[in-house]
Amino acid sequence: MKRSSTLVRLGVAMLATSLVAAGCGGGDGDGGNDSDGGNSNDNASSAPSWYFVDGNTADYSADFDEGTLEGVRATYPGSELGDEFRDRLLGVNPDLADFTYGAESYDAVVVAALAAIAAGNDSGTAIASELQNVSAEGEKCTDFAACAELLAAGTDIDYDGVSGPIDFSSTGSPTSATIGIFQYGADNTYTPQEFITGEIPDSDPVEGQELPAIEDGDGVFTVGGLLPTSGDLAFLGPPEIAGVALAVQEINEAGGVNGADAVALPTADSGDGTPDIAGTSVDQLLANNVDVIVGAASSSVSLSVIDKITSAGVAQISPANTSTAFDTYADQGLYFRTAPSDVLQGQVMASTLSGDGKQNIAILARQDSYGEALAENVRDFFEQSGGSVVSYQLYSPEAATYTAEVEAIKAEDPDAIVLIAFDETKKIVPELVEAGLNGNN
Repeated sequence: MKRSSTLVRLGVAMLATSLVAAGCGGGDGDGGNDSDGGNSNDNASSAPSWYFVDGNTADYSADFDEGTLEGVRATYPGSELGDEFRDRLLGVNPDLADFTYGAESYDAVVVAALAAIAAGNDSGTAIASELQNVSAEGEKCTDFAACAELLAAGTDIDYDGVSGPIDFSSTGSPTSATIGIFQYGADNTYTPQEFITGEIPDSDPVEGQELPAIEDGDGVFTVGGLLPTSGDLAFLGPPEIAGVALAVQEINEAGGVNGADAVALPTADSGDGTPDIAGTSVDQLLANNVDVIVGAASSSVSLSVIDKITSAGVAQISPANTSTAFDTYADQGLYFRTAPSDVLQGQVMASTLSGDGKQNIAILARQDSYGEALAENVRDFFEQSGGSVVSYQLYSPEAATYTAEVEAIKAEDPDAIVLIAFDETKKIVPELVEAGLNGNN
C-alpha cells in the first residue's frame, strides 16, 4: 500500500509563512467592513469581540437584530467553491441556500467508488484497502470518469477532489486541507475573506490496528447516507445530501462501478445525538448491504456508531467530522474523513486571533467530542503564540441557560470570545449581549 509522506506539524509562530493563502472572497465582498473585521484593539468598545467556528457559522439573519453579529469573524474547513459545482448541486436540490460540506460529501462518494474500482471489489474492506492509494502519489485526476479511465488502463491515480487534495493519512484523515476565514455583516450573514491551506501531521499508527481480511463484494456498489435531517445539525443536511446524490448520479452516468451501472443509495437520518437515533439508522443501512456509509456529520454521533459500522466490515467516510478523537481511534482501518482534523482549524483560529491583536481570550465551548477537541487546539496554539486564555468554559449542550459561564467570562475581562457551539448559539448570543459582552462593532 502506498503511504502519504510524513508531514511536519505547523506551530502558530510559523503560520504567517507556512500557511499559503489560497485566495480571497472576491466578488462576495466582506460585509462592508474593514479587512480586520473591526476586531482590532482600536475598537471604541472595551467589550470583547466574538469569533465563531464551523459548528456555529450559519445564517442568523432571521434570528438576531440587525447588526448583532456585524464584525464577527469565523473559521470554516473547506476550499472556495466555484459556481460550476454550486450549479451542479443546485441541479440536484434547487432550494439549497447553503453549500457547507457539499463538496466533502461529494468527494467521499467519488473516492470510495474509485477505491472499489482499484480493488476490483465493492466490499467495505476492499474499499478501505485502496482509499489511501487512490488519493495520493499517482497521476492526478479530478473527476470520476477521468480517474476511472486511468484505473482501467492500469494507472495509479491521485484523486484531487472538489474540496481539495485529500491524500489520506495512515489514520484516514486528509494530510492537507483548506480553512476559510469569514466575516459577518450587518445582516447577520457571513461572507468569505480568505482561504488558508496548510498541512496536517500524520498521527502515530494506532497500536493493534489492522484491516480485517478482505471480503468479496456482492457486485453492487452501495452507499449508505447517514446525514442529519433532524436536530441541531439539520441545517447541514441539505448540502451534504445533495453532494452524495450528485456523486451517485454522475458515477452512474459515467458507467458505474466495476460493470454495475447503478450505484445504490439507501439513506437514513443521523440526528444530532439527542435523541439517539443513529444506531437504529445504521441498523437500517446495514440491512441494505451497504459497502460504505457516508456520515455522520457530528463527531459525537460518528463516535457513537463507529464500532457498529466497522465491526460489520463496512467502510465509514465522514464529510464533516473534525474531532481529533478520530486520529487515535481503533477503527480497524475502516474509518476515513474528507474533512480535516481540528488541528488545522485550531491553528488558523489562533493565528486569526493573534493577527487581530487579541492577547487575552475566553473560550466558550460545548462539552462533547467536537467542542472539547477544538477548544483544546485553539487554546494550545494560541498560548504557543504568546497569548493567554483567561477563561475556559465548557457547557452542556442541553443547558437551559448559560448564565454561569457568561458571568465567569465577564469577570476575566477578555478582549475576545471564541464560541464553539451548534444551534445553541441562538440562546448564547442574547446572553452575551445582555451581559455587555459584544464588542464586534
